[in-house]
Amino acid sequence: TVGEPINPSAWEWYYNVVGDGRCPIADTYWQTETGSHILTPLPGAVPLKPGSGGMPCFGIVPKIVDDKGVELEGECQGKLMIKKSFPSIMRTVYGDHERFEKTYFSELKGYYFTGDGCKRDKDGYYFL
Repeated sequence: TVGEPINPSAWEWYYNVVGDGRCPIADTYWQTETGSHILTPLPGAVPLKPGSGGMPCFGIVPKIVDDKGVELEGECQGKLMIKKSFPSIMRTVYGDHERFEKTYFSELKGYYFTGDGCKRDKDGYYFL
């Protein structure tokens, strides 16, 4: 799924009723601004968790920070940031690079701010 996270009860229903317990539901997370997936499950390689966007895609370094910009470790909840740039991420807003910087990179210097809150569980799965 894309656009909105699928809630766990809908995930379970679709998996069991439509997919007869055999069709993995890949609930992914990405944005137009990122140009590619940031979080995604790997069906068959890792267990799926209903309601989760999965784990970071290869090369993506997500961080969850608190309201003061402190990186949180382990199981936590806060703001989802991306620590390192990657090839598909947007580079500017046409004709207004200052707005681009202010919107996406002023929350915490050097980090891309997704604008989304996020929870990470003890197994490293992300929930938005």
